[in-house]
Amino acid sequence: MVLLRFPREGEGRGGIPLTGKVSGGPSFWSRLGWLVAIWSASVGTLGVAALAFRWLMSLAGMTP
Repeated sequence: MVLLRFPREGEGRGGIPLTGKVSGGPSFWSRLGWLVAIWSASVGTLGVAALAFRWLMSLAGMTP
């Protein structure tokens, strides 16, 4: 099969397996820790942005 003038035959590439668990991957707790850290950072950033907008609105006299 030829796709974009590149033949499919040739030496195998070290691709990502589509099934099964990859040995040596991050543990459940590591992944959960990253999830919590990214979620906390996004909520904190949203809070800072909301406070900044509230401050700007108070400077413009839009809030009491």
